[in-house]
Amino acid sequence: MNNLFRRNIFQINEMMMGRKRGIAGSLYIPKPSFGQKLQEAPFLRDTKSGWTHLTHRVGAIGKKIGMVTTYIDGIQYPATVIQIPSNQVTQIKRLVNDGVDSVQIGADEIRLKNVNKQQQGHFAKIDVAPKRVLMEFPVTRNALKNLNVGTTISAKHFVPGQLINVQGISKGKGFAGAMKRWNFRGQPATHGVSRTHRSIGSTGCRQTPGRVFKGKKMPGRLGGEKCTEQNLQVIRINTEMNCIMVKGAVPGGKNGYLRLTDSRSNKWKSAPPFPTYFTQPGEMEEELVISKTGQVVVESSYPTPIQPKLLTTQEYEDIMQKNRQRHQDQLLKIEKKQEENSI
Repeated sequence: MNNLFRRNIFQINEMMMGRKRGIAGSLYIPKPSFGQKLQEAPFLRDTKSGWTHLTHRVGAIGKKIGMVTTYIDGIQYPATVIQIPSNQVTQIKRLVNDGVDSVQIGADEIRLKNVNKQQQGHFAKIDVAPKRVLMEFPVTRNALKNLNVGTTISAKHFVPGQLINVQGISKGKGFAGAMKRWNFRGQPATHGVSRTHRSIGSTGCRQTPGRVFKGKKMPGRLGGEKCTEQNLQVIRINTEMNCIMVKGAVPGGKNGYLRLTDSRSNKWKSAPPFPTYFTQPGEMEEELVISKTGQVVVESSYPTPIQPKLLTTQEYEDIMQKNRQRHQDQLLKIEKKQEENSI
């Protein structure tokens, strides 16, 4: 029996020696046959910006505007409009000093009187306008390069066609039964069931353990908790309104704040803006759309709106003086008319 086993081993080794082997000792994989396509090599590194496929970029804080229907190449898509309301870097934490590499982002400006004393000192120290919402995003060390306090995170931080994760607070539904909360089927409509058609039925077991297990699905409060929608595709970006359009629905109601991060399921063909997109002076406002073929198309572009002129103190006083003089002249005309009518 042992001799037979050894003979089989020798024969197997001889057969394997005649075949080609790969680097890891696996059998040689032949070229794809007719009709099959070679897979493209994955894009793993950008030597210019320092981005790699293991990099975690900083995210953004979004504000849900609402849902719309959009058409791309004649195809209808349900989409959610998310605004990026004045996102700025308010703090940078490093592993050496703070024990973690992360970036704090503030969004949506607020009056100073509506901010507590601790946050007033925080914003005054970094010379940034007070923000309504603050969120912290863990990042890799290379994502902190060229990222300073006060840097703006715009809608162009994301790329049309990429996948993002959206986290928010779901709509609160109040106290709900098990059929609505856990999709229970309820009790039968007949066979002796009366007035308990939507109840959950028995919750216990038997004498042992003689109790209801923790975590049992029962009626209770539904919604109003943190939830995440993963792998939602960005299909449109509008730089004038600083908004992105995401395919599908996101948690929460209108004007709710969302946490936007890159999905780890992205298969990049080129590096995204790294560490973020830096707006250039005089840049044209545009709307970017993902096409059916996966290419980014500029749907419309228009010049940046003219900024308001800043007046000096002397110019402001001259304008106010002219307004006062014009107001006095109008009063004199009214008085003359009243005198003529009285005569």
